[in-house]
Amino acid sequence: MNRRKIAIIGGGLGGLSAGYFLSKQGEKVTILEKENFLGGLVGGFKMEGENLEKLYHHFFRTDKYLIELLEEIGLADKIVWNKNSTAIYWKNKMYPFNGAVDLLKFKPLSLLDKIRMGLVAIYLGLDNNWQKYEAISASDWMKKAVGKNGYKVVWKPLLQGKFHKYYKDISMAWLWARIHTRGNSKNEKGEEVLGYIDGGFEKLVERLAELIKKNSGEIKLNSEVKNIKDLEKEFDVIIDTRPDKEVEYLATVNISFSSEQNLSKFYWHNINDPKSPFIAFIQHTNLVGTKNYRGKNVYYLGTYVPQDHAFLKMDEKILVNQWFDYLKKIFPEFDKTKAENVSVFRFKSGQHIVKTNYIKPVYKVSEKIYKMNFAQIYPEDRGVNFGVREARKLIELI
Repeated sequence: MNRRKIAIIGGGLGGLSAGYFLSKQGEKVTILEKENFLGGLVGGFKMEGENLEKLYHHFFRTDKYLIELLEEIGLADKIVWNKNSTAIYWKNKMYPFNGAVDLLKFKPLSLLDKIRMGLVAIYLGLDNNWQKYEAISASDWMKKAVGKNGYKVVWKPLLQGKFHKYYKDISMAWLWARIHTRGNSKNEKGEEVLGYIDGGFEKLVERLAELIKKNSGEIKLNSEVKNIKDLEKEFDVIIDTRPDKEVEYLATVNISFSSEQNLSKFYWHNINDPKSPFIAFIQHTNLVGTKNYRGKNVYYLGTYVPQDHAFLKMDEKILVNQWFDYLKKIFPEFDKTKAENVSVFRFKSGQHIVKTNYIKPVYKVSEKIYKMNFAQIYPEDRGVNFGVREARKLIELI
């Protein structure tokens, strides 16, 4: 076999997955990562002595591409499945929101609202024809399907939180995929279960890097590519995994911290208040336990904002104080003096904006250059599972 020299720009999960698949086939792979770490949006850091993602991550039972990869590279024993627990914060109160029983007890909605909400969730979970939703905005479709009050209390805040000022433009195909995926990630009892990698997603990053090197591949950190044309003389194929210049993105801002305080019994909290500086509060250890974190509770606060938003330039101490002040409004017992290992992470291109009739970026740019980035993930939302899928799809093209 005549081995091709393949350059992969970017060492995120997509780039590492493509690098692993290609090096396994005997291609000579070189990964060029501008940062001094691998993993991109799943890049890790140390939290209470354990690896933790800079941005919160979990996966679903329907995430077959990720699960197959974990099995293939010997990490199946690291998969941990646990029951999810979700709550919604609305008008100064936290409500459980885990299924039909919680929906029926959800006081902000009338009985008719609840029936419509439940039927819509079932319908979208069973409907496989996502193409019919492409030209319809999620805002308009949901307003009609669940009614004005159900939309106002539940779906409008979620869409606004995820897509900020663009929420009215988002395709219903995207929201269909979110609901469809989650609706089919349940155990035998009908409970939603979520997966995590024991030891963090860094285990996956490290294992892929190890296998690429074992397959005679090369990984170069601190190697920013400023002009892709400069690589064409040296390499037969170039895969560019950087954010696409033709796509609009939102930035993501996350704060993580640990504490001896146990603030909630839920894992995921949707903060449906437009005055909140963050849209999600995640008590990570309510999904995975505190054992790996020296008995401490681990938390995330997260939001999505336009790339020119003040949060991206704000001093970290000011940002943390502002967010912690609002967290205390939600949980009056929260004592910010007990928050430890407080870290702020900001990614300029954290979420592509999926408007109606969304057009995915092309894969093939020229005979030598290919693109692979999470903006090509559609109608599903960007995530590790679909990053692996896109890597498999791309290597079939080249």
